[in-house]
Amino acid sequence: NIRFKKENVILVELMPGPKEASMSDINNYLKPLVDELMELYTGIKIKTHQCSNGTTIRAAFLMVACDIPAARKVCGLTSHTSTNTCHKCKYQFLRLAGTSSVDYSGFDFSKWLLCTNNDNCKNAEVWRNATTHTERHCLEVANGVCWSKLHHLQYFDVVCCTIVNPMHNLFLGTTK
Repeated sequence: NIRFKKENVILVELMPGPKEASMSDINNYLKPLVDELMELYTGIKIKTHQCSNGTTIRAAFLMVACDIPAARKVCGLTSHTSTNTCHKCKYQFLRLAGTSSVDYSGFDFSKWLLCTNNDNCKNAEVWRNATTHTERHCLEVANGVCWSKLHHLQYFDVVCCTIVNPMHNLFLGTTK
């Protein structure tokens, strides 16, 4: 399809360095984009050469495409080193005894429960309404979810529409 060609894709935001941005920084950076997307989703009238009275233009946010650490922060998910490593399921990994490292061994895919966008949004809203840092931390450990400005986009599905490392995997040919 023509709309998925590289020349027809818009890169919306790049975060400047030199250090990694906090989740709060990212939410501040996303706010103007989300505000405009909310307006564009309902539609705005723009005059064009063909429609001097204006035509209604609509736009929607389709996906988050970045590396794992950035995707986790942009989408309001806990770190990839948390026990809630996967944003698509509810499995909580254990820690290796005596360390802070996640133990990825001994899991059975057939016992995993998939996350839904509804679960994600509810958990994000509970986190957002928490009043203390301790309460938020407990919710992060339990659910693996924080609040992101993207949660304002009620049509956007964080669980399904977050893809990881597309540039490395597709454009650089590192997929095996």
